Amino acid sequence: MFSVLLITNFLLDSSHCDRCCAINLRKLPSYKLNRIGARSDETIISRKIVHNLYECKKFAASRKALAFNFGLNINLNGSTFRNHLRNEASKRNLCQALQCPEIYNSSSLIRDKNYRYYSMYPNYINSGGGTIVCVPEAGLFILSDNNLNYTQAQMFCQKLNGSLAHVISEERMNGLAKYLSHKIPRYVGLSEPLLCFEYRAWGIREPSNSRGCVAILTSSSNSHVTPFWRIFNLELQESLVLCLEN
Repeated sequence: MFSVLLITNFLLDSSHCDRCCAINLRKLPSYKLNRIGARSDETIISRKIVHNLYECKKFAASRKALAFNFGLNINLNGSTFRNHLRNEASKRNLCQALQCPEIYNSSSLIRDKNYRYYSMYPNYINSGGGTIVCVPEAGLFILSDNNLNYTQAQMFCQKLNGSLAHVISEERMNGLAKYLSHKIPRYVGLSEPLLCFEYRAWGIREPSNSRGCVAILTSSSNSHVTPFWRIFNLELQESLVLCLEN
């Protein structure tokens, strides 16, 4: 039995370069205003006083935040209004970079008239009946119990506005490891040229074939879980599904 991993494909800036160049030119998802008069209570990975929204977006992107709170005219000294002039002088715009975005019905949003919440993801995400998980610095992934072959898995992910996962990075592999099983492979997408990347995660004696369907498994030793890639020639083999939301 297998499962599938889905990740979003991003648009390219240029059609006048080779595949490696095109991969490097991919645009990251943009932050969009999600809620006015509210802030998220998700984990804050970093914060900074900023002059404007643009500066806050740049700061959040530099921290690989998947969402951020933008506070307007926030009183940073935390005092009462005994000295109105002093409080007014201490007000600044505050940017809070968030590790993960709101996932389930914005359950951790807090009403606060001075804040606006921005996210790379919409309020509602179609999970296709699966479970949505957040991998910090990587994105939102969908784990589904649907049993599909590789081609069906690709189509399933596309219907959820995603694609089979790009997992050619240590951040993604390690972040996903705790959601993976050493018994159940999860299909991923390795159609991009590996020569464009330095990272590799092949298992022992892999790649065993020059062509095939690539899946992720894990191995455990001394309570440490290590994810790795493995090639399967089982296009007709049904498996579970794992997707990354756009």
